[in-house]
Amino acid sequence: MVELYTFKEFCTSVVKANPNTVKTWKRRGDLPEKIFFKIGGTLYILKNKYEQWVLESQKEDGDCHDNI
Repeated sequence: MVELYTFKEFCTSVVKANPNTVKTWKRRGDLPEKIFFKIGGTLYILKNKYEQWVLESQKEDGDCHDNI
């Protein structure tokens, strides 16, 4: 089953940032296009794609704390 965040939920609960800031991140490519999904005119974030991107980003940046 595919789990989705609404754009508002993603902004307020997940990244805790102003929606305009998140839109800027999206436009600049700071957030990957693959995590976004649109149904009609409503923007959603694919939860599993977002979590996968976070994990991949941590490994690339060396920020993974698995060895603590």
